Amino acid sequence: MIELKNISKSFGNHKVLHSISMQLKQGKVYGIVGHNGAGKTTLFRCIANLENYKGNITSTYGSIKDQLGYLMTEPFIFDKVTGKEYIQLLLNARNLKNVDIDSQNIFDLPLNQYASSYSTGMKKKLTLTAILLQKNNYFILDEPFNGVDIQSNLVIIEIIQKLKELNKTLLISSHIFFNISRNL
Repeated sequence: MIELKNISKSFGNHKVLHSISMQLKQGKVYGIVGHNGAGKTTLFRCIANLENYKGNITSTYGSIKDQLGYLMTEPFIFDKVTGKEYIQLLLNARNLKNVDIDSQNIFDLPLNQYASSYSTGMKKKLTLTAILLQKNNYFILDEPFNGVDIQSNLVIIEIIQKLKELNKTLLISSHIFFNISRNL
């Protein structure tokens, strides 16, 4: 479980998050819907400890960053690394060894090609594959369906359902969340 207590965040005089408190329980999928600029990504960045904020965020498993798979809206991947090297980098960050990356390439990505050749959707699928292989307990998926083809959207929905069955905690933002919520 992740618990947020009175989370506030301002950029100068502009307050983006106003005393947000909530509990994100294990085995649940939570959706955040809002217009552009509403603070969804800022909230996610606070939970991931990528932004300074006021308030308190705690987790059942201790340090959230060691248990969190965060799929950003536009994942950053160095141009001169291959897909396989990127996944290995994220596995190394969690000290995970002997993972057969090729057999777990769920999106059939060209893992031996440089990330600079990947489309936006391919980069998103690569990042999702990597955070799944990290065996995280918490997942934040910021606009996971944007820029991804219809078939991959169906795979992502299946992944979300499986993570829920595995008692993982998921926080998702999506402009089309209402269209998919009945499937989750």
